[in-house]
Amino acid sequence: MTKKITTDLFSKVEPAWVNVSGAMGTPDPIVLYSEVRIRRNIDGYSFPGNCGRSDLYDSAAAVLGSIGRSDAWDGCEFRMVDNLDSISRHLLLEMRLITPQLSQGGAGRFLLRDGLGAACCMINEEDHVSISATNAGLDLYMAYNAAERLESSLDIKIVRDTVLGFLTANPLYVGTGMTASVMLHLPALDASDEMSRVSETFERDWKRMALYKLLSDKDNTCGSFYLLSNRSTLGITPEETINAVDDAAQSLISKEIFARHKMMEVKDADLGDRFWRAWGMLRHARKLPFSEAVDALSFVKLGSDLGVLPYIGDAEWRRLVLGSQHYHLSLSFGHVIEQSEEPYVRAACFRQFIEAKSSSLSLGQIDSQDMNKEL
Repeated sequence: MTKKITTDLFSKVEPAWVNVSGAMGTPDPIVLYSEVRIRRNIDGYSFPGNCGRSDLYDSAAAVLGSIGRSDAWDGCEFRMVDNLDSISRHLLLEMRLITPQLSQGGAGRFLLRDGLGAACCMINEEDHVSISATNAGLDLYMAYNAAERLESSLDIKIVRDTVLGFLTANPLYVGTGMTASVMLHLPALDASDEMSRVSETFERDWKRMALYKLLSDKDNTCGSFYLLSNRSTLGITPEETINAVDDAAQSLISKEIFARHKMMEVKDADLGDRFWRAWGMLRHARKLPFSEAVDALSFVKLGSDLGVLPYIGDAEWRRLVLGSQHYHLSLSFGHVIEQSEEPYVRAACFRQFIEAKSSSLSLGQIDSQDMNKEL
């Protein structure tokens, strides 16, 4: 029996990094978004993992009451996670607005989000309050100012040690309780087989930072999407954390730009062939597993940015990345698709997109592209 997709708009608002036209920040082909998350716990309550049901509801009521009294949260909606159906939870998971832990629901677990997809707050996940602010492009200070404004508006007593700083359920976040993250698209480093060397250098030079591939299917990581964030928050101020993450991001961006310039200078006909093969696969494939689709999509966007392939805008490409996931794919299709039909539905969506782009090229333009001049 076909299961209809939820019509709850709460789970359909695009994240700020996807809805570039309505987001704070600037589109960027390398940096998809900057995010700052602040974790806090209420004095007088155990961490949510050790709280009883009544305490979880009481702590949630205290947070929601404080939010309701603050103008900083105007325009935000909230839902009890238990009142969200499974499809809504999966959509929010694919947007990275909630964690797998919060998606399981339970007593006193809520999610708040604004209508722009730029700010959200998880209540009673690992910590009583987990506030995040996101914007497109590389601007961690903008994200931090937004998150800090929301956090400082809460008129509840927060647990804080005079020596350690803010106390959190996860010891890694004791201190400022803040993580600053940047999502990067680094296809040139992957395509040139430089990423392994860059990762080794990164681990040596940026010991307080973590860098890992973001997207994966059941078996492998895929695409060229990397998340950069600070490992710890103890003994460092929020400003120092932001500066360190920003410096690390700038280092990776410069390496990606250098790899792109090197591709342009080498004029490798084989690489040009790889670009068009990836384009052809997305245009003609009848079956596309998630990993193959995302790998090809990363490579096609690189070819577009280098001027080898037809132009693909940042916003439409980001929507395609998000929409290639199972539940967003189902959302565009109108009902929850079965696992067996998912690769076929994904291929159909990609064919439609690529064919529309291909129509902008005349036959003469395609014929005139000599393989030795593609790059």
